Amino acid sequence: MDARRLEVFRAVARHSGFTRAALDLHLSQSAVSQQIAALELELGGPLFDRSRRRVRLTPAGAALLARADELLAGFAEARRAVAAARGAAEGDLRVSASLTMGNYVLPAPLATLGRRHPALRLQVTVDNSERVVASLLTGAADVGFVEDEVERAGITVIPLLEDELVLVAAAGHRFAALTEVPLEELAAEPLIQREAGSGTRLVAEQHLRAAGLMPERLRVAAELSQIELIKASVEAGLGVAILSRSTLAKELALGTLAALPLAGVPIRRQLAAVTVTGATTLPAAQELIALVASGAPA
Repeated sequence: MDARRLEVFRAVARHSGFTRAALDLHLSQSAVSQQIAALELELGGPLFDRSRRRVRLTPAGAALLARADELLAGFAEARRAVAAARGAAEGDLRVSASLTMGNYVLPAPLATLGRRHPALRLQVTVDNSERVVASLLTGAADVGFVEDEVERAGITVIPLLEDELVLVAAAGHRFAALTEVPLEELAAEPLIQREAGSGTRLVAEQHLRAAGLMPERLRVAAELSQIELIKASVEAGLGVAILSRSTLAKELALGTLAALPLAGVPIRRQLAAVTVTGATTLPAAQELIALVASGAPA
């Protein structure tokens, strides 16, 4: 059974349709249909009932879906074991990274890794920390990078770098003239925050709660899942936000945003790699982890 066909099957099952699965997999709908048809031919029968608007699993499809995660994890582990035995940094390296790591920390190490190993094909997915961990556990990624403390069974966390979260305000905002922002002032200000499942949001809420400011007291003006959109919204005056300082280099240099500490609440966290406990780590993944830890420039 081909692992790629099984990944396509799982996506169609989870999205209950070919169109959304194709978008998720960055494939054409015809390519998805071809993969499913080939899998059905291999297994000797239909896996989906296509007679309705939303495709549904047949009993055979439901039986396959129940084993899909386990089978894909087995395929991934076999591939990692063979590559590790050969000591090869080639083939596919599937990286899943949270937004801060994927957009602001990983580009330079990935560029270095790609130049060192031209035969290596990098596949990078950027999502929130919760989904990064899920992709590892389902075998959809070989290595993950997140910015919060992950506590999940079956996941090993490898601390790499220290990061700082700061309060971000527009350059013309009243906070910009302060050296630090009191918590009571933050509670009174419209706040733009990340979506549930975000490592940045989780860490910020933990620190605020420990300092006596309950998240329920915050005046949430918007909940956004993209860091660039959050920064643009802060610049436009929608509210303030709590973001990683590593995401702000361009705006701080241009003077469009101000980064301020919260009074008495230093928010520091670890940037970390995450792997599946007990699984073989690909040589290319080991090298990428080392590059990130060293802060190697492109």
